Amino acid sequence: MAQLEMESLLILIAAVVIIGLLVRELVRKIIEINRIKLEHEEQIRAARKDSNDRQRSTIKGQISETLAPWSMDAVNSVKELNFIGNPIDFVGFKGLDGDGEVEIKFIEVKSGKSKLNKNQRRVRDAVKAKRIEWVEVKIE
Repeated sequence: MAQLEMESLLILIAAVVIIGLLVRELVRKIIEINRIKLEHEEQIRAARKDSNDRQRSTIKGQISETLAPWSMDAVNSVKELNFIGNPIDFVGFKGLDGDGEVEIKFIEVKSGKSKLNKNQRRVRDAVKAKRIEWVEVKIE
């Protein structure tokens, strides 16, 4: 009888140890899942904040582009500006309202920390290198 009780006790201890190990592993997995969930939620919050910040910057840029013609001295009047939008914001024809010489100006409006994008830099470089020509197209 004592032998049977000893074997039952050992089986019970082994079962308790195995169950304890399984529970410990389960708890570890639950903690890891919760950590991943929290990390994911933080990434979502950061992405939303970044999206909102970019949206605000875009709106500020659009407002700046709208107000810029009245605050710039690159041309004599707003009538001398033509809005293009892409890849640059405006082409200005300074002096077009008068009878004298006309200066042609490529104008890009930036606000805050924004910088020229690749195509805007390429246009700037073409203008500075004087890779500009007059093309007249006649359609018959």
